Amino acid sequence: MSDGPALHDVGMLEQVLAALAPPGVLIACRCVEAGDASHILPDESGTILSRTPSGRDASGAGRLLAHGLLRQLGHPDVAVPRGKAGEPVWPIGVVGSIAHDADIAIAVSARAETVRSVGVDIELATPLPPDLEPIVVTPRDRLGDCDPAIAGKLAFVVKEAAYKASFPLDGEVLGFEDIAVDLPAGIVTLANGRRIEARVSISSHILAVAFVPAAVED
Repeated sequence: MSDGPALHDVGMLEQVLAALAPPGVLIACRCVEAGDASHILPDESGTILSRTPSGRDASGAGRLLAHGLLRQLGHPDVAVPRGKAGEPVWPIGVVGSIAHDADIAIAVSARAETVRSVGVDIELATPLPPDLEPIVVTPRDRLGDCDPAIAGKLAFVVKEAAYKASFPLDGEVLGFEDIAVDLPAGIVTLANGRRIEARVSISSHILAVAFVPAAVED
């Protein structure tokens, strides 16, 4: 886990994201802008559930980043639709993840021989609603010496990133209680026994990258 300055601009966010991502994983980020919904490709449009302009702009910003990463990996003009469980569907041989809040979109991607799977998530470093915290944080979670006011949001972000990394491999829908976070060790353990590496930065936002190295076998 690392602490960092406020993410005032995309350049700062890129530096933080690059520091968290394992070698060989491409990263991209941008501020969500009005009109970003235009970047959603026709093959993606029907799978994007949000119908509000701001929601579709955020999704469009994420897809724009994903398209750029795919071009770097030799897959130009390839759609990244949502699957039945809401996961982004990448081309065969590519892994990746997309996340956004209302203002910032991020994406990571790599060839499957680089990492077996990767997940990313971002949220403002603000407290979870009190009724959600006991659902998200379980007695098995070890969150280190983080600010107690944002412990619930920290657990939420790490578990979301880990779930995004696990679903392409296992196809299992998990609850928060199925994911145990050990931030001092940098490991997330799932109810099925899978172990996922996790890296976190806390500043104005909580940013988490979770991944399964290519050498790990089931």
